[in-house]
Amino acid sequence: MLQKKLVIHPAFKSSTMQKNFKCISTAIVCLLIIQARAQAPLMEIENQFDHHRQNNLQEKIYVHTDKNNYVPGEICWFKIYNVDAYFNKPINLGKVAYVEVLDKNNKAVLQAKIALEKGFGDGSLYLPATLVSGNYLMRAYTNWMKNFGPGYFFEKKLQIINVQKEQPQNVVAQKPAYDIAFFPEGGNLVNGIQSRVGCKVVNNLGKGVNFEGILLNDKGDSLAIFRPLVFGMGSFSFTPLAGLAYRALIKLPGGEQQLKELPAAYNDGYIMQLERTGQEQIKVTVQTSARNAANTSAVYLFVHTRNVIKAVVSNTLQNGQAVFTLPATKPGDGISHFTIFNEARRPVCERLYFKKPVSTLQITAKADQPNYTSRKKINIDIAAVTEAGKSVAANLSMAVYRLDSLNGIDGQDITNYLLMSADLQGNIESPGYYFNQNNSFADAAADNLMLTQGWRRFVWDDILTNKKPAFQFVPEVNGHIVNGKITALQPGLPLKEIPAYLSVPGIRTQFQTAGSDASGKVKFEMKNFYSDGDIIAQTNNEKDSGYRLELAPPFFPAYSNNILPPFDLKGHDEALLKMYIASQVRNAYLYNQLNHSTLPALDTSAFYLKPDVIYLLDNYVRFTTLEEVLREYVLEVNVRLHGGKFHLPVLDAFNRGPFASGPLILLDGVPMFDFNKLMKYDPLKIRKLEVVTKTYFLGTNSFDGIVNLITYKGNLEGFEIDPRATIVDYEGLQLQRDFYSPVYETPQQIQSRIPDYRTLLYWAPNLITNKEGKVQTGFYSADLPGRYAIVTQGLTEDGRTGTTVAGFEVK
Repeated sequence: MLQKKLVIHPAFKSSTMQKNFKCISTAIVCLLIIQARAQAPLMEIENQFDHHRQNNLQEKIYVHTDKNNYVPGEICWFKIYNVDAYFNKPINLGKVAYVEVLDKNNKAVLQAKIALEKGFGDGSLYLPATLVSGNYLMRAYTNWMKNFGPGYFFEKKLQIINVQKEQPQNVVAQKPAYDIAFFPEGGNLVNGIQSRVGCKVVNNLGKGVNFEGILLNDKGDSLAIFRPLVFGMGSFSFTPLAGLAYRALIKLPGGEQQLKELPAAYNDGYIMQLERTGQEQIKVTVQTSARNAANTSAVYLFVHTRNVIKAVVSNTLQNGQAVFTLPATKPGDGISHFTIFNEARRPVCERLYFKKPVSTLQITAKADQPNYTSRKKINIDIAAVTEAGKSVAANLSMAVYRLDSLNGIDGQDITNYLLMSADLQGNIESPGYYFNQNNSFADAAADNLMLTQGWRRFVWDDILTNKKPAFQFVPEVNGHIVNGKITALQPGLPLKEIPAYLSVPGIRTQFQTAGSDASGKVKFEMKNFYSDGDIIAQTNNEKDSGYRLELAPPFFPAYSNNILPPFDLKGHDEALLKMYIASQVRNAYLYNQLNHSTLPALDTSAFYLKPDVIYLLDNYVRFTTLEEVLREYVLEVNVRLHGGKFHLPVLDAFNRGPFASGPLILLDGVPMFDFNKLMKYDPLKIRKLEVVTKTYFLGTNSFDGIVNLITYKGNLEGFEIDPRATIVDYEGLQLQRDFYSPVYETPQQIQSRIPDYRTLLYWAPNLITNKEGKVQTGFYSADLPGRYAIVTQGLTEDGRTGTTVAGFEVK
């Protein structure tokens, strides 16, 4: 084998060259050590952040309603989009969404539980004549979202107008109150360093107002004049000086003036300035106080979009300043978080940044004609593509309604809600303004919004201290969870592991068991829980007579701080009259069609699925006592009388003998514990008897056989429930209401004298485009002329959102 000999150049053998090489090597090693030390804090912050995100899954809900203004007798139709809060992708976590309509006092006037499937659901709310005129708040949330509070729920304003209920009287006009606030960029002012300050002025309804501000020091010197760009938000820059305080004179509408103190400036600290340099880069400048100007410590920039890390960069302060530059493509669509950490890995500056969406769902929905006469077929062609023009499958919802002064185009849509409103505190005025690609002021206005509106998804202290979340509410992954609490009627009784039972009487046996925790709480997981009657909760009062089981309300009892605006109908008399007449006519002629609901296709088997034996009692001799029925031909049940009490063990089909312990005995799905009382029940009311002849496991409980007695009506016909049981009128999941859309195909249908005064021509909550990104739908025009809007919104599996508005005219 040939070997190469390493030849060292003679010049390198000199001591000078060797010393130089050693210096260079040492410098490289030191540089690598410095880089490693700089990267270590970044990795630690990244790891803590990712750990927090993985342990704090959050959801968002967006609700598309058919319109925003209603009169009694109308139906509010809606589609629910449930997504994860980080990627805005449909999330298949919970199976139930809670929808409420609240009045101005946060009293629920309408409530519904809506089934979710793979992140989507739809429902409706009939608006009764008992509702008074006013503004109402619709909110929607899942059980998991309750953990984070009502500030995270979806909310939108609905207006309901009832001309037959006394409308709110006009109160004496009160002097408006204003909230004036200043927000230094990055969080704080530092003496001797120029800072940008956001200013926001809103009235007592949360609406931005126009104003003029004059910045003054405590000597009375005028330093700057500033005004809002839009929605009561603006900004200005100045350099605070040590020993001086600052305030602003704000000139408000109507000539009112107010003085407002600015936040105090610190002698030590950090400030940050974020600016977009052209279209290609984002520049972030970090500065520290003069006394720290000689400090060459490290600072770190951490950028994330909805908890997804986009950039983590380190730099070193030079003469009290460090500059970071990022490609403008780094942040994701929507709101990003820019945070500065000092060398000790503590957040010292922070601000938000908004980027108009790049990854979008582009929807087109086009009617086959621009104009129609009454009762004509209208065909709508829908196409969905990505921003690159690639066809894409999308889940869409469509509303086609008549435009008037009350019902226009909603400024809130799925895109601006998920990418902006859902990630900020409080109400965002006109969120669609910031998404307008043709508005030259939109970027500057969005920057003012980011300066003045707080972030709400997490707190850095929770992340840096690895605080473990304590979740009270679990996701309803299999169906609605009915919560309850067992209390002891006598002091000293244990509360843990007390068996509890929940029943939904009916032909379809719905039954569930649960065991209590140490505090007595129980959770009944009810799959496909469709019911609108009583449910019965109880313990085994033959064994656990010292306990009481109470059920908790399913809807969340806390509310956000958002304020409903005052009710005002000025200038809408003509539109209101037409809406009201149309509603009256529809309900007079089409009430049954408008209020027809259907049960989804479900497995109607009992919880134990297929019984081993079924007895249809009408096929046998009808005896007058239940004891005779069981003894004469129900061979699987062994009737015993011992000590004056009946025992009804089931024969074990496997061991060919009776079980040692008693079975679970149900009457229309309600467990029976007093067998003597049951044996007195009239068997002529029982239609069917089902027997399970093996041990059955349900949750943490097991039963040696099951005997289920089912009456003709499924309502316990005349059986008196134990007074210690809890009986509650409890609505389950909402049944699917059918949207009525008349057909005018034949001359007889077209010439029908039944008036068609529909203002909502079409509602389609589940339009799914095919692999070519297309779907077609259609409906018929009504008898009301006017302009009609076609509003289509939707979502793709990868989180792209889109909205389109088209229209046509009926003459």
